[in-house]
Amino acid sequence: MAAREFLNPVSNQKTLLRENITPHKIAVVLFIKEFCMIKAKARPGQLLTCEDGSFYSVEAVHRRDFCMLVLKLIQCPDMELSEFMGLLHSGQYTWLPAHISALKRTLAEINEGGVCAIQSLIHDLNVTVFSDSALLQPVVNKSSIIGLFLRRIIIFFDKLTFSQVVAVYRSFKAYYFRAKVAGTDLGGPLDNPAVGASSTVGDSMLSENMHLSSTMGIDSEYKCSSPIGVGMKTELMALEGEAVSWTRRQAELFIAQQVNLLQNNESLALPPPKLQDKIRDILQANPDYAEAHYLSYLNCLRVREYCGAIDSLFHCFDRNTALAASNNSTDDKNRSFRYATLNLAILHAQFGQKGEALCALREAVQMAHEANDDVCLQHAQTWLYRLSRNNKDVLIQRSINRSSDLKLSYLTSLGIQSSAQCAGIAGTKPALVFEVLMKSDALNCQNSLLELLANSFAQKAALWLLYGKMEMSSLSSQLLLRLHTPDAALMPQSGFSGESTCLALCCVANNFIQEGKYQLASVLLQHARQQFPHEPMSHAWMYTEQLLYFFEALHNGRWQEAEQAVTRMSSVHKWDSLLRKGELLLSKGDAVGASAAVHPVLDNPTCETELGCGIGINSAQGNGGARLALRIRALVLTSEAHHINGPGPATAVCVLTTALALAQQNYLDSLAAIVACHLAHLQLQLGLPTQALRLLDEWLLVVLAHGGAYDRARALLLLAKCRVAAATASPTSQAERHNIVTEAISTLERSKSLFNQVEATSRVKDVLYLQALLYNEVDCVVGRKKCALEFRALDEQHPTKIATTLLNRF
Repeated sequence: MAAREFLNPVSNQKTLLRENITPHKIAVVLFIKEFCMIKAKARPGQLLTCEDGSFYSVEAVHRRDFCMLVLKLIQCPDMELSEFMGLLHSGQYTWLPAHISALKRTLAEINEGGVCAIQSLIHDLNVTVFSDSALLQPVVNKSSIIGLFLRRIIIFFDKLTFSQVVAVYRSFKAYYFRAKVAGTDLGGPLDNPAVGASSTVGDSMLSENMHLSSTMGIDSEYKCSSPIGVGMKTELMALEGEAVSWTRRQAELFIAQQVNLLQNNESLALPPPKLQDKIRDILQANPDYAEAHYLSYLNCLRVREYCGAIDSLFHCFDRNTALAASNNSTDDKNRSFRYATLNLAILHAQFGQKGEALCALREAVQMAHEANDDVCLQHAQTWLYRLSRNNKDVLIQRSINRSSDLKLSYLTSLGIQSSAQCAGIAGTKPALVFEVLMKSDALNCQNSLLELLANSFAQKAALWLLYGKMEMSSLSSQLLLRLHTPDAALMPQSGFSGESTCLALCCVANNFIQEGKYQLASVLLQHARQQFPHEPMSHAWMYTEQLLYFFEALHNGRWQEAEQAVTRMSSVHKWDSLLRKGELLLSKGDAVGASAAVHPVLDNPTCETELGCGIGINSAQGNGGARLALRIRALVLTSEAHHINGPGPATAVCVLTTALALAQQNYLDSLAAIVACHLAHLQLQLGLPTQALRLLDEWLLVVLAHGGAYDRARALLLLAKCRVAAATASPTSQAERHNIVTEAISTLERSKSLFNQVEATSRVKDVLYLQALLYNEVDCVVGRKKCALEFRALDEQHPTKIATTLLNRF
């Protein structure tokens, strides 16, 4: 929901807007004046030449870049001279060399010329810029944007007293001096920011310091750039301590830009500490500006600062209510109360305080009913179904119908996406779920709802991953990342980059992890870390990052590193960390510990999933979906623990059949295929190789098409074992058995390649061991010795820490 929907500005308020004369505005005036003078000299018939002898000329690109930059300089808050000059030399704009050199020269003249120089500058504007004659039109039209800006400067400068003009000059002196100290090339000597007696004292102290420096042998370059006298430093610090002057219009533009960036591309917004400093400056110049407090509220949410967020929210709506009361508007005052309550509910929801959020929501709903405010009511209902546990589908459907009647496209599309999410995690047929999402896509395209369009791609990726279609999930995520979403007004060089973008990056990184491309996954996660450093969006890449560390350490047998990754993972995903701990303990051979680790997931049927089934689904409702996926994985790990440490394979069959039934009922194909492979492995252990091979043939295609590299390698290893065992159990001729063993060796070679891809060295040794046995059976001595040599070299580099998993683990 856009922040502007929760604010209550009182419009049509006629106030006197005063223009503050600041050093930045003087620099902008000089910049405009020098360009206008060059433009006047470049008029046809003037025949004036530059210092190098060439005629003055102003091309279209110079005029365009000048107009664009001046518009930005007029609208933006004051900037330091070093920033101004850096902008001119950034290469983003094209300038005439004479323009920049004239600007530097005039800045130095104003700095050295005293109060008279500033007065002459303002006086000369009427002559050089607005002068009109019978033959030539003025360089600047008085009704243009630049003309209005210059006229305001002239008018308000004329109203200044002499002492105020002196203060303006002293501020400019310090402004110029700070740029020189910062190393900006201004073409003049390092000057004193003070005037009068302070300057005399400063000069004497400066000469004394230089004399001491030469006596002590300090380098001359350091002497030129070193700070000046103590008195001057004190005065400079006093001048620097003055707050930057913010006009109301500058504050409005700045806040609008920052709010837009926080919503659409947080990485381009100012860092939280710097943004908070800007907000303090704005409030010091405009104490009753409620929107500044709301920006402070959003900034506090970025860093999860509860006290600051709630204080800023209260200050925002206190000022809105006071402003409405001063205008004797009861409706505006009540509306401010309603939206204040709604925002308070949202604040509690952001910090996980669902009880407090629901109480505030009920109050907001009651106030909206009393005032017959349907818009506020629909916003409250949207958050109500977001936080409620019971009758979620009914609440969503009501919200969709009412929002559609009120033509609230954003809330309608958001409700449709929530309905699709609930249907997906409740076990609805996938075709129906994606059909619902298509309705949201149509609304998003018709109304240009960029945020929800990106959310739709992320939701499709999450649903595909939930259904076990990893390639389709990766494809949806890449479509989102390649989506062209620039905002020419506020984000000309970048597009939308919100929570959905972070989830898409994590989904692609997860795909790389499953394929053993750990370096590529690390690069993606590093990019996500830079783009989304703040909570709660950072939880997604933090979780994926720990998955990367876990799998890389687990496959390489580095148990301690894998255990550390599990511990860190528990802070962002409690339940999945328990399952990963079970996997780690099974890999170490601790079946009892693994069973104890996964039992909390089985014993807690209402476990909430912070990140769904890995990436994307953020819900804890329903009987299926992400929560059910955790339960199925817990059942699989429990069956493995029973098989390793229990009375026999038959004990785990009931557990696996239950897991397979749950997966098939909820269309979780990938999990169903993995469960089927475990069942086939148990059937092989029970002496039923033919039935195991039949079951494996039924589900093998799903694993090979949508499983990760490690799962595909395990499935191929199991296929080779089942084929050899089935050939042994059934009567076959010597030639047929030889062909079967040869095919098994080829299958094991593919399995070994995939295990190497994910760096699973212990499983590679299992494959080599089995290959050596099969080579020995077909009397291939060369192949057997080759496998034995590879096994020995690998075992020396990575000694096995547990017994072989060839027989007791899938």
